[in-house]
Amino acid sequence: MDDFFDVAEQIDTAETAFDALAHLTRAAARHGFSAAACMELVIPDQMPPDALVLLNLPLPWVEHYIANDFAVVDPVLGQVLKGTAPFTWEEASVGARHGARRVMNEAADFGLRAGITFPMHGSNGYRAELTLAGDRFTDDPKALRALRFLAISTHDRARALIPRLSLAPPPKLSDRERECLHWVAGGKSDWAISQIIGISETTVHWHIERAKRKFAAATRIQAVVAAIRAGELRP
Repeated sequence: MDDFFDVAEQIDTAETAFDALAHLTRAAARHGFSAAACMELVIPDQMPPDALVLLNLPLPWVEHYIANDFAVVDPVLGQVLKGTAPFTWEEASVGARHGARRVMNEAADFGLRAGITFPMHGSNGYRAELTLAGDRFTDDPKALRALRFLAISTHDRARALIPRLSLAPPPKLSDRERECLHWVAGGKSDWAISQIIGISETTVHWHIERAKRKFAAATRIQAVVAAIRAGELRP
């Protein structure tokens, strides 16, 4: 990675957690990775509104993952709890039960056939992970070492930029914002949503942008995940 230090500086000076992940994702794309996720491991129904959840994954896969409650059987999440060494999805799947293998098999249907995960452990039982995934990726040890450093930097920058405000109430969506995000989660475009609910395409876009701002989300998928996490949407 010839521009390794440039990417590291971009991550370290990113103004938002989403920007930090975007810098990492662009660098990782040169080595075969097309998607990334950085997540704090917490009990789903006890997830605080400030939990670290950054996603740059195909929206249909996120929806499918949540709808099928894959977090309960995902072998990647189980492996994160065991240590701090990076591991591939293939390594996490060794000896996995049927439910865990199903997660891996169905991820492939969404273009995520392989991945590598970098566990992050901290004080007071803190656990998180950053995963890079794609159809295939490099096995160049030098590139993977660089990506590991950049992954850790991305996680650390994201944590620094997301205030720990667990006592603050989560944002509330209007009925229209909630309705529009519901259809966004279903993969619908602004135009398609406008036809379904009977308002203009411009108004749909306005409601979605308002929802994004409420959750400080850089993308639609981030807004959908944040809304689900806050109990404003049901998968």
